[in-house]
Amino acid sequence: LSVAVPLGLGLYASFGALRSGASEWHTRLRKPRYNPPHSALMPLFALVLALEGIAAFLVSNEMILARHTPELVAVRAGQLGLGFYWLQLTFLIFWPALLAFGPSLKLALANVTVAMLFQLAAMVEFFRLTVAGGMLMLLCFFVISALTAWNAALIQTRSGVLPL
Repeated sequence: LSVAVPLGLGLYASFGALRSGASEWHTRLRKPRYNPPHSALMPLFALVLALEGIAAFLVSNEMILARHTPELVAVRAGQLGLGFYWLQLTFLIFWPALLAFGPSLKLALANVTVAMLFQLAAMVEFFRLTVAGGMLMLLCFFVISALTAWNAALIQTRSGVLPL
């Protein structure tokens, strides 16, 4: 369930964002040189959400079993971490749809930035419980950071300033 829910929501959001109208807009967009291929965005987004789901599963397991951390710390860190995780997931799910429709590039950037802040807070709490869960969130944080930089570059190229 920890993996299926975020993966299902991510695929649904990605497929919705890749409808023909959105795809046509994306292919006509002036992009930076390091632009990822359009066909790679959905699998990458799905992979990130699946890895985050696995991290959430590891944290919830440690929260329940409390094998490596004191029980009170495990419960508090687990509740905070999973709360931040679900908040960032909520923002992240809307990012492909906001990104897919041209006039809202700045809104998409604001959305993914807020998601990254919640993801960072979740990662810190995940590390308190399990290194594996924290490392998975760290990997996802780097991928989302790169996608955020790409989103910002789309805004720059749209305004006529081409990034290096």
